Amino acid sequence: MKTSIAVFDIDGTLTDSVAVHQAAFLRALEAFGFPDLETDWSSYQHHSDSAIFAEAWARAGWDGPAPLVDLEDRYREAFDEEMAKTELVEIPGAASFVRSLADSQWLPVFATGSLRHGAVRKMKAAKLPYEDTVLVSASEHQTREDIVGQAIRLGRAQLLRSGPARIVSIGDGLWDLLTAKTLDVEFIGIACGAKEAVLTGAGARVIADYAPYASPSDFFDLARKLP
Repeated sequence: MKTSIAVFDIDGTLTDSVAVHQAAFLRALEAFGFPDLETDWSSYQHHSDSAIFAEAWARAGWDGPAPLVDLEDRYREAFDEEMAKTELVEIPGAASFVRSLADSQWLPVFATGSLRHGAVRKMKAAKLPYEDTVLVSASEHQTREDIVGQAIRLGRAQLLRSGPARIVSIGDGLWDLLTAKTLDVEFIGIACGAKEAVLTGAGARVIADYAPYASPSDFFDLARKLP
């Protein structure tokens, strides 16, 4: 019986795809000819592809809403070209761990700041099992809170219970942790190096990858243990 929800980010959390994604996204943005495009993504209010695009459009002073469909087209072309020269792999143990949830109380859902085309290709390239109906991306929503919140709502609709469910968010970035705090859900960080330092400094429990965790219960118990 599924009674709990695991919300997975994708880039850096399930797939080693941050570099390929950012290269394709930057190419897509540059195709619009933004004047003085700011490429420090942390300087934008919301950390998702569609939100960054909308803010960059507004900063440029261009009329009308940012044309997301045009960004999708440019990103799709750039991402497919970047993927053609990249061997995208999973974060160690990610695919087997997500598969192990099938026989557990945990329902996996997926919430990413990436545009949908890239998210789907990354999941397939890393052979990660997923249901398209519980994958929410920046193609549908701009803010991380809306993206993760919608993934949780889709997960709740599939649970075999009507009462409160345990929810754990898994991510590699500070924005993932802050979103979890805003939505009042538990969090586990997947990171090493500088990212690990940022997350642990903010009070998160962080591990490098999924490989040591054959049991979902052992993994999710981490969310209840602060360092």
